[in-house]
Amino acid sequence: MPDITVTGLVKSFGSTRALDNVSFTVADKELFTLLGPSGCGKSTTLMSIAGFQHPDAGRIDCGDTTYFDADTKTDLPAEDRNLGIVFQSYAIWPHMTVFDNVAFPLRVRKTRRAELRTKVEQSLELLEIAKLSGRYPHELSGGQQQRVALARAIVYSPTVLLLDEPFSNLDAKLRERARVWLKDLQHSLGLTTIFVTHDQDEALSMSDRILVMNEGHILQTGTPQEIYHHPSHRFVASFVGQCNLLTGNLSRTSPDSHQLLIAGTPAPLTLAATTSTGADTVTVAIRPEAITLLPEDQPRAENCWPAEIRSVEFLGDHYLYRLRVGTVDLIAATASAPPTGPIALYLPPDALVDVDVT
Repeated sequence: MPDITVTGLVKSFGSTRALDNVSFTVADKELFTLLGPSGCGKSTTLMSIAGFQHPDAGRIDCGDTTYFDADTKTDLPAEDRNLGIVFQSYAIWPHMTVFDNVAFPLRVRKTRRAELRTKVEQSLELLEIAKLSGRYPHELSGGQQQRVALARAIVYSPTVLLLDEPFSNLDAKLRERARVWLKDLQHSLGLTTIFVTHDQDEALSMSDRILVMNEGHILQTGTPQEIYHHPSHRFVASFVGQCNLLTGNLSRTSPDSHQLLIAGTPAPLTLAATTSTGADTVTVAIRPEAITLLPEDQPRAENCWPAEIRSVEFLGDHYLYRLRVGTVDLIAATASAPPTGPIALYLPPDALVDVDVT
């Protein structure tokens, strides 16, 4: 399968710029996720690749084939792009059986009857819904309807699979199962896939790489581990998982480390040497699970603050603590209950990540 390359994509709706110079490449066989809140531009990007939106500027290539180029006025029709797409609503025909829904793209392509039946049956078997082939959509569960939509999207061997929030109509448990079998399906077919979601758990659990968007801009692209543990932007840190953001002034720098003085806290934080020192004011992010809760009377190392527990939530596999240090509120997550009596927090220097606040 070829790479998908998006270059300098711009799209405006009236005075609102939905996409502002969006560029990225999706590698062969990669599951690439566009992640962001509603209105960030991710679906507009996907629909532009599919051919259902017409950008104002930019270029979209699939291998050696140019789908769209504003400069040369190239705009390949959606039906000629050979892309499989699953919409949020599934968009399966209510008056057709499962078999006929899946067969529809092949009939449009005038596939011979014997070949059509073979391909439909193979797709239904692959999605484990062969026994449902004679049913109508109203006789199916939400998860079964989703599988019908996916079977229809892959039955004609598309070049790339496009998924526009396909799990949003499923309940939480079914959504978790759907992630697993969709990822397995994508790997088994070796199908280049672009996945749109606003759900951080879906993005982290399924993706080879994630592109985080907001207000039509790309903020960061990386592996799930890079996005989660090393966010480069304040929005990324706060949108992908829970996060503590601490802003202060650099009080000392050296070749080995530097310190951040945060108003309302009892002592400066020592930061890792890799943290940027390009500005006097710095915002650092630290994940709740990176904070360690200690007895307050334990011998102090650097980056230890006495803290007050404001509330505790038991969430099954971990506890979530809402804490106050001086005038600063923090959250911490641990697998076990905290020490009895007064506590202190330890914030490891290498877990404090400098983030861009612009």
